[in-house]
Amino acid sequence: MVSEVLNTDIPPFDLLSDQELEILKQSLSIAYFDAGEDIIPAGGSPEGIYIIIKGQVEEYDETIEGDRDAQRVAQYSEGDLFGSLAVLKGRAKDKYQAFEECICHLVPAKTFLDLVHDNPEFRHFFHKGLATMEKQRSRISVPQGGDDFSLVRIRDSVLRKPVIVPPATSIAEAVGRMRQDHIDSVLVDCDTCDAKYGLVTGTDLLDALAIDGKTPACPVGDVATRDLITCNANDFLFNALILMTRKHIKRVVIVDEGQVVGVSELTDILSYLTGQTHLMGVQIEKAKTVEELKQASKALNALIRTLNAKGVKIRFMMELLAALNGRLVAKLYEITMPQYVLDNTALTVLGSEGRWEQIVKTDQDNALIIADNFDWDDDERTKLLNQFTEDLISIGFPRCPGNIMVSNPEWSQTVSEWKRTMQNWTIDMSEETQMKMAISLDGHFVAGNKKLFEEMSLWAHENLRGNDIFLAHFGQPVMNFGVPLTLFGNVKKDSEGLDIKKGGIFPLVHGVRALALKYRCRQTNTYRRIEELIDKGAMHERLGRNLESALSLFMQLRLETQLEQLEAAGTDDGSKVTHNRIQVKSLNRLDRDLLREALHVIKEFKEWLALELHIRG
Repeated sequence: MVSEVLNTDIPPFDLLSDQELEILKQSLSIAYFDAGEDIIPAGGSPEGIYIIIKGQVEEYDETIEGDRDAQRVAQYSEGDLFGSLAVLKGRAKDKYQAFEECICHLVPAKTFLDLVHDNPEFRHFFHKGLATMEKQRSRISVPQGGDDFSLVRIRDSVLRKPVIVPPATSIAEAVGRMRQDHIDSVLVDCDTCDAKYGLVTGTDLLDALAIDGKTPACPVGDVATRDLITCNANDFLFNALILMTRKHIKRVVIVDEGQVVGVSELTDILSYLTGQTHLMGVQIEKAKTVEELKQASKALNALIRTLNAKGVKIRFMMELLAALNGRLVAKLYEITMPQYVLDNTALTVLGSEGRWEQIVKTDQDNALIIADNFDWDDDERTKLLNQFTEDLISIGFPRCPGNIMVSNPEWSQTVSEWKRTMQNWTIDMSEETQMKMAISLDGHFVAGNKKLFEEMSLWAHENLRGNDIFLAHFGQPVMNFGVPLTLFGNVKKDSEGLDIKKGGIFPLVHGVRALALKYRCRQTNTYRRIEELIDKGAMHERLGRNLESALSLFMQLRLETQLEQLEAAGTDDGSKVTHNRIQVKSLNRLDRDLLREALHVIKEFKEWLALELHIRG
């Protein structure tokens, strides 16, 4: 009966071998405690570690001055484990006391220490930080019998051997080689000052013959594309898919230490992943009307469920979905705008979409950069931008409550106007203005003339670093929401659920954004900003890794809640979910532990950030 009650399929017991589990089960006993009874006295040698079957236990640090509430540092409830640190150290620093009548499993100290000694993974579980805990969660979250697709390396996947031909090879010979090797592209050994290799595809050769007037005797060097898009062989396969989706291409060249080692085709990658990604991408590219884009958009939430079920890591999922959302928005803009408008404007997505950190579609946040010399008729401009906003709503991007949309003239300005506006934002210290600056700094180009966006981006990072006073005001909103931890370090419980955005995501994302501004980091994605800050020595690596893990956990818990809400609503309409409320009581023990540790990381980060940016509490 005892072994049936103790769940050995969850951490840390899932780290034990079958033989070790048998030893554990044979050693277990049941311990009963009355309310108020000391289980482990401060300074005492514990009998072992305890796993609570029923009841609640409180931990007290009696060296803290004050009453019992001040001394209480933790609470433990059903399924929680306590006493491990006391056993490892040989004596208890704190007192563990039954808050109410408790029934616990007891693992004798000797058994626990033997298992810790003999099993390195089991031992490491009790000497870990948040990043290690998050890896443990990822390991057990992949469905049984499934694969964690996001961990597949390109070199370990289906990698086609490169077929390389001299530039003098005729088009006819190249076509013959493609047929012989059953491939659709060859690399051309250009070996010029601007490129070592070029690439020609079957489509390139067909266009050269049918459209450009080339003859079959024409050398392939004349039609090869020199600007190759490449991936490193040691990179994740999922990153290659994201790159193909963003660039809307069907293959990438794979390099290792500067040498070409192969070509990855989209069809090869899709053999490891769900075909829905490609299907949706094809639907978007083929769409010629708003209605066709609307149909493509409907597949998005089904794709999210599939990727989540297959164990794809949240960071990769966010980037892929952001790429698909970006293509949806870009295609809509290309469909609805005349070419002369496309040539003289740059459409950007802002906020979480701009950072590639949104999954389920949310409110549209976008802006338009207009060329200074573009004489755009006011009536036409108003009509086109209003229609674009309405069309976005129709394909699943709800209207922004804050009116941060291109249909609002405040978010549709010329390059010179944008520069003046953003410069004024550094002077105006109001919270509203600072948040406008924040979401603008997250901008990501999606359609139109990219040179306009690049000009604005370069100007912003060279001119908006700001002084210490500005940075302190810019970082101030991080302090506006308290970390949802109790005085004794546990996650606060709320009948409406914990607001993971206010309590965790926002302070992390905005704090990192403020640091990125201070240290002139060009990245917009929070993970990449953290990497750049670590590389520049602006953030300690331990803190950075823990922040990355905390963000992944917050996003994963929020996604699972969103999918549950969509399921309950019986719809794929993202506007029907409340997005940010996590029901802590419904989490399993590991997720509760992870959430508690992640919130402690946020608390530590906020305290350090206040000193770094001179923010007043």
